[in-house]
Amino acid sequence: MNEQEYFMQINMMGQEAQRLEQQIQVIDQQIMELNAVRESLQAISASDGNAEILASLGKGIFVKADLKDKEVFVNVGKDVILKKSPEETLKVIEHETTRMIEGKDMFISKIQEVQEQMQSMMEEMQNRSGAEHSHEHSCGDDCECEEPCEDCACEHDHEEKKK
Repeated sequence: MNEQEYFMQINMMGQEAQRLEQQIQVIDQQIMELNAVRESLQAISASDGNAEILASLGKGIFVKADLKDKEVFVNVGKDVILKKSPEETLKVIEHETTRMIEGKDMFISKIQEVQEQMQSMMEEMQNRSGAEHSHEHSCGDDCECEEPCEDCACEHDHEEKKK
């Protein structure tokens, strides 16, 4: 593998690490949203069931609403909505938050693996470029190579000339 191929692979790995970091940011945002929902549910649970709240309509738009009871309606998937208590809903939120944190940890581990691979490739590239011994001339009768190496035929040629 030549130096350009190393750089291309390292660049691709860097892009993968960036994509993983973006996924972590999305997960962090979702965790923050779940925490906000948790706080709201705790406030509902602590209320006497008759309170005025700001109900979200989405996209940062709210409406004042009178809370008549503590039950909430939860979309459990495929447009199935179930009536749950705040306590039951908090358990769902906790479970979802745990899943999000586990996913985030998985992405962090994957980023560390990619970074280790990148580091390994950079070290390999440096070792290869440092180990390469190139002569910008073809060795002739008056060759004075001072740095013989395995990749250089000069040493062999000099040995033959000495015999």
